[in-house]
Amino acid sequence: MLLHVTGRRSGRRFVFPVAYRDNGDGRLLVLTNSPWRANLRDRPDVAVTLGGSHRPARAHLVEDPDRVAPVYLRLIEEAGPAKAGRRLGIRINVPRPPTLAELADAVRRDGLAVIYLDVADRP
Repeated sequence: MLLHVTGRRSGRRFVFPVAYRDNGDGRLLVLTNSPWRANLRDRPDVAVTLGGSHRPARAHLVEDPDRVAPVYLRLIEEAGPAKAGRRLGIRINVPRPPTLAELADAVRRDGLAVIYLDVADRP
């Protein structure tokens, strides 16, 4: 998917290829530690190109470790610890699923964030 974002200071338009998944509640979920996410703090109105179709969307950026860690934990549990690291772009360096506290520390240390996208007229 392509995420179309407007720079919060420059007003320039940027396009970022991002991996996404269906969050199961009608929203799309993007995981990132990229600095471009700062643009979403002041400019949450974005657009996405998905399946060849360009649509407006509203981004909800979540950076609070106590809110981001449970999302990662859910995704790790769904994928299994052995596969989750590669699928989520994180390193799991314990021989078990990490705890919420360990994940919150990782969110702080690595600058992990979650973006929920409400996409207009999504097929």
